[in-house]
Amino acid sequence: MLAYDPSTNPLNNNEWSYPLAECVHIASMALSIGCIVLVDLRLLGLGIKSTSAKQLVRDTDLWVIIGLFLAIGTGLLIFSTDPVHFMENGPFQFKMAILLAGILYNYTLHRSVAFSPSGLAPVVALVSILIWISPIAAGIFSAFV
Repeated sequence: MLAYDPSTNPLNNNEWSYPLAECVHIASMALSIGCIVLVDLRLLGLGIKSTSAKQLVRDTDLWVIIGLFLAIGTGLLIFSTDPVHFMENGPFQFKMAILLAGILYNYTLHRSVAFSPSGLAPVVALVSILIWISPIAAGIFSAFV
């Protein structure tokens, strides 16, 4: 395996690059999760009642995808600053697992219920909200490990 020296990473060598990557990462997660929770609130009978959950998914889908791509891209940049530390970090490992679960959940069960609401809609929405709160909490906790 090639040796990795974190000091050669541009994010570690510029005073503003790492904080900028963090800000974009947090904002892009907020964009994606905010759009998903908007649909969840509609499935719970709250939020924008004049628009169906199906229409909200259609209206926010591009923003969710943009946010996810930006979050993953900036996350990879942040990860590259010290990959050994992140790989050994329990909250980070949980964050990655729950993020994958959230993406799969969002594009399978969550989406199908939003497109044809059923009696399961409130449960699906609550599970979605819990799933998407988890990577936020894990990201915060990973900084303290």
